Amino acid sequence: MLRASSFTFGTYKVNAARSVISFTYRVEFKYGITKTFTDRLLFKDVAPELWKGVPNEVLEPTLQALLLMVGINYWCVFPTSNIRIEGFALTREQAQFWDALYLNGLGEFFYEMQMDFRNLIAFPYDDSAIAPTPARFERPLRALLLNGAGKDSILSAEMLKASNTPFDFFAFAPTPAHVRIGKLVGAKTVTVTRRHDRYLDMIMNWSNVSGAYPSVSTFTFIATLLAELLGYNSIIFSNERSADFGNLTYLGLEVNHQWCKSSEAEKLVNDYIRSFITPDISTTSLLRGFSELEIVRRFVQYPKYLRYVTSCNNYFWQSRHRQLLTRKSYWCKNCPKCVFLFACFSAFLSKDELITMFGGDLYARPHLLPLFKRILGVEGFKPLDCVGEPEEMILAMHYAEMRKEYEGEPAIKLFQEYFPAGYDFEELEGRM
Repeated sequence: MLRASSFTFGTYKVNAARSVISFTYRVEFKYGITKTFTDRLLFKDVAPELWKGVPNEVLEPTLQALLLMVGINYWCVFPTSNIRIEGFALTREQAQFWDALYLNGLGEFFYEMQMDFRNLIAFPYDDSAIAPTPARFERPLRALLLNGAGKDSILSAEMLKASNTPFDFFAFAPTPAHVRIGKLVGAKTVTVTRRHDRYLDMIMNWSNVSGAYPSVSTFTFIATLLAELLGYNSIIFSNERSADFGNLTYLGLEVNHQWCKSSEAEKLVNDYIRSFITPDISTTSLLRGFSELEIVRRFVQYPKYLRYVTSCNNYFWQSRHRQLLTRKSYWCKNCPKCVFLFACFSAFLSKDELITMFGGDLYARPHLLPLFKRILGVEGFKPLDCVGEPEEMILAMHYAEMRKEYEGEPAIKLFQEYFPAGYDFEELEGRM
């Protein structure tokens, strides 16, 4: 890690004519050496005149929040407790919010970097600062739904359609998969793209810095600005129940790969928006009460999406050229999420349907057995990926075993070893 003596959250500036926001961050090193970074958000679906329609008392605290939220990518590269904010002051309550968001949202980052985070995050505050008063700014009764190109956001879209709730999709840094799903669902997609400072990726690669950041928290503040500009009263995510369950403990902190999708994070950010920006825009997760297994059970009722859903996170790390060439659903067939979702889908689809969807039989691959053990909860800790609770995996594989289509395959034999016929699967179903 590069040692910084101070990190300053600098300026934010709106170029209304181009619908671009620029954020600056200044890092100071030894001997007075400084480096300034600029990050930009591009709102191509926002007409220039719309910026004037947002009251200043709503827009300013939103931009201040975005400056601090976007800056997490830069602070991680130059972590220091000497944090400064250039153009405004936080109250004690606001600083506590940002301390909590950075600490919990970066739990996986601290673990992967083996960094001692204790006493590291200390957002400055001024006890004499006056907190922004949340301004009334009524928006039309329609929703902005995050399009992740996966099963969760597709199911949420179908649920909104069934309830006759008007909505549009929101996609951050959209890929061809986002475009495909938007067309299949039949929903308009509002897009936002981002341009890191050109030196950031170079420094991250050179420093071998982890890329584990609270992305959904970032999306929430960006979507809040879109709701203000384009007219939405609610922001909807598709975060499931299992996002509340962590992976391991590191230096006394629960590390949760999906913390930014958890109910704790959602409430924290939602309360901040309603307390310091406006009470007229709210956020919620439509699938919060569902297990991953239940989400899959409901999702397979819409078979037109099975060939196109993109729920493997490795797709988003591919080059743009590779993404354009991938016309159907993408599964790397080697990551924890692919293993977990293969098991979930095996509970409800026939073997032929599932192999057609995934492009292979993951139960038949011996090299994946260590992942099966970890996701089943019989060895090690839950992988740092978007996978559900062990109980969901156990039930999914139990349902697949009952189908008798995978008899004798390595993963099924492993499952039978740890969860034999006498295991109380009914009790487990009652808890789901």
